[in-house]
Amino acid sequence: MTDAPRPEARAPRGFNDRRARDLAAERQILTKVSAVYERYGFEAFDTGAFEYADALGKFLPDADRPNEGVFALQDDDEQWMALRYDLTAPLARFVAETKEGLPKPFRRYAFGTVWRNEKPGPGRFR
Repeated sequence: MTDAPRPEARAPRGFNDRRARDLAAERQILTKVSAVYERYGFEAFDTGAFEYADALGKFLPDADRPNEGVFALQDDDEQWMALRYDLTAPLARFVAETKEGLPKPFRRYAFGTVWRNEKPGPGRFR
């Protein structure tokens, strides 16, 4: 038996847990909103949670410190990667990579989690 104190069970500041009823309500809303987008010819679109920090470039609060303002880490090649802090920068990267094969106009819609390493305002979560 160890005498080490048991860690306190707590969610990180700014993050929230979501229960079944909240997830069901969100799913219902997103289903209705998605149907409207699709009625007008938009397609669902999603990107990975991580982007290379150098691709975020001027969108980073401080390009010399790529982990400032975002949740960042280095991969095995020591390149900085950051959790997406919005859905625009990943879209721009995707379009730059695949623009020749995209239909014109490229109509997409996206819903997704974003992560910002900043102090959350009142009633806001990370």
